[in-house]
Amino acid sequence: MSEPLDIRSCDRQELIAYMKSLGQPAFRARQLFRQAQKLSAPDFSSMSDLPLSLRQRLQEEARLTTPAVVTERISESGDTAKLLLEFADGERVEMALMLYRREQARDRATCCVSCQSGCAMGCRFCATGMFDRFRNLTAGEIVSQVQLADALARRLGFDGVSNLVYMGMGEPLANFENVRKSILLLNDEDGLNVGARRITVSTCGLVPRIYEMADWGLQVGLAVSLHAADNEKRRALMPGASRWTAEELIEACDHYRARTGRRVTCEYALIKGVNDSREDANKLAALLTGKGILVNIILANALPERGIEASGEETCAAFCRVLEKAGVEVQIRESRGRDIEAACGQLRKRQEEQAGPKAD
Repeated sequence: MSEPLDIRSCDRQELIAYMKSLGQPAFRARQLFRQAQKLSAPDFSSMSDLPLSLRQRLQEEARLTTPAVVTERISESGDTAKLLLEFADGERVEMALMLYRREQARDRATCCVSCQSGCAMGCRFCATGMFDRFRNLTAGEIVSQVQLADALARRLGFDGVSNLVYMGMGEPLANFENVRKSILLLNDEDGLNVGARRITVSTCGLVPRIYEMADWGLQVGLAVSLHAADNEKRRALMPGASRWTAEELIEACDHYRARTGRRVTCEYALIKGVNDSREDANKLAALLTGKGILVNIILANALPERGIEASGEETCAAFCRVLEKAGVEVQIRESRGRDIEAACGQLRKRQEEQAGPKAD
């Protein structure tokens, strides 16, 4: 028996073909698309612009991905929110929302979305890779996270989601087609209409996929997780990306920048005693000098189970000075939501620990 069609995952052409198969005119596809994407319809019965007979048919043979909110946390400062979501099969993911009030520019609400319910990359500093089982999310499951973030942002006094980063649970380029499709759905004028230049995809460094992503024809930003310029050290920290050297990764970034005109960001989490020495900084500066890549320095989130501890502020400042002296642009990314376990995988991990093992 085939799975019900997930309308939230369908693009316009797929919906046109589906409506045609039901003997419906093509304009019904646009109505259905708008309901599923822009209006975030929770069910088919709420789609009042569709005939009752069509709504009943959809109810019988299709579905609308709408995850349940297991936990909602808002930081004491009120600038960060974290949702733990559960899909119909019991898989759970996290979605974060960062809010920025700005006096002389447009307020910004950035949704940090997950693309997998876990991750196989095995990065030692990330809690997401500690889950035993996971799967890729569908395009509709990715879109549904942003829809919940959009509603939450409006509830908190913002004009919905303005920016989107694929930096939550999972490796986006390991779920390549669903991530690409979700971007197209979210960018659509009849969807949430998030501008492509306001969307950033982060990767631990799947080099061939970066070259493919450069051919999307979209003005989407790219962020690469580097975390060490020394290849041996990077392999130990990020085994899932160990097939390619740091030099090969930066070469792919050069290609992406040349192809799209978008500047690439390099993410670097400082881990105490691991990748935060002056020698580490010098190697990073040598790798990136003249590349036009912005380095985002992040103080690593503590993960005691793996001996991960954040570097101190003085160490961080000294590391940045080495890069700046070499002409590499660097910024220290603001840490948000530590009081609500906003880092990738932390909230789900804590809740599963508290609940104990699940029965088979």
